[in-house]
Amino acid sequence: MTSKNFIFQTGHAKGLARIEIEAILGDVIKEEVKDGFLVEAEIPDPVELLSRMGSTVRITEVIQSGPSRMPLNFEEWVVKAISEAKSKHEGKFRYGLSMHPKSEKVLKNVLIGSKKKLKATGNVRFVNKDFQNLSSVQAWHQKLLKSNAMELHLFQADKRWYLSHTVAIQNFEWYSERDYERPSKSAKNGMFPPKLAQILINLAQAEKGSTIFDPFCGSGTVLQEALLMGYEATGSDLVKQMVEDSEVNLKWLLTQRQVGNLPKYKLFEADATKLTADQIPANTSIVTETWLGPMLTKELTELERPKVQREVETLYEDFFSNFKKVVKEKTIMVFTAPYHRDKNERYFLPRLPEILDKYTKVIPISDHERPSLFFERKSQFVSREIWKVEISPAE
Repeated sequence: MTSKNFIFQTGHAKGLARIEIEAILGDVIKEEVKDGFLVEAEIPDPVELLSRMGSTVRITEVIQSGPSRMPLNFEEWVVKAISEAKSKHEGKFRYGLSMHPKSEKVLKNVLIGSKKKLKATGNVRFVNKDFQNLSSVQAWHQKLLKSNAMELHLFQADKRWYLSHTVAIQNFEWYSERDYERPSKSAKNGMFPPKLAQILINLAQAEKGSTIFDPFCGSGTVLQEALLMGYEATGSDLVKQMVEDSEVNLKWLLTQRQVGNLPKYKLFEADATKLTADQIPANTSIVTETWLGPMLTKELTELERPKVQREVETLYEDFFSNFKKVVKEKTIMVFTAPYHRDKNERYFLPRLPEILDKYTKVIPISDHERPSLFFERKSQFVSREIWKVEISPAE
């Protein structure tokens, strides 16, 4: 199979998407485009690949490109692409078109012009409502991956425009089921998105057939995503109810129509700061959402923040110091740590880099002063800082 050019359309966390793409596919990013990345790679099954990626909403395959310094006939590009696709299908044909960056005027002209020229080929219509870009949800509902349909995109890069057609759309319905329809959930433990769990697992770059271990497993989000991605999974938690919730949720997962046979999993009750060597699975990578501190209903004050930070840092000190004593082999760990926001300011755990340097080898995943990545939502008072480290046995 030969390499092809694809454009991965990303969500809001574009920096996180870049790292996830590189973690899975290697050095394949050739250029940044508006809302995504141009990738040259061999991708035998884009739908399967996208199903295990949390930060990419679409994979599109490049059809045509041209230098942006020249006048480009987008209408002609679209007509050619739709005509070729329509020639392989009898009957009605639907298509959608989106532009990145969005230009309502250009998009409207291309849609109207292309529809007129395509009239001669039969019953062809576009599905863009009010001449707006199509969201991934709209494209999914419009079934634009069917044989009688096509979704096109115009992506602008630094010096070129690319026309691509969608070959995979993120299955938002299945994500929603895994997030909100699990039988055991709560506001406290339902805030860890399956997409983020996938990203963390991908950043760990664990070998096929190995085990993902989550020592703060909560209600089992990391474990369920690990199983769906083909890894064996082991989870533990200090709170017995959390272990029971994970068991209920993983049994529920086995009953879902989208799920076939899953790898093995194991659950047990344990304090993550007091794990013993025999409790740590062999050939494992640790992927976890650590304790993010107490639930907040409002922003922390300047007096409250240091106290909460010290509590969390004490947990990390205890966890890493113990784990280094009992681990038998080099182990990769990808985890989230909390940081707090106040308007436009970010307040990170001040001692976390010191703790990590003491017990681990930090693997940079960004060129920030703190070599971490951020995952935040505007409505939440606590955001997540993502770290990747390697823990070696004590000498």
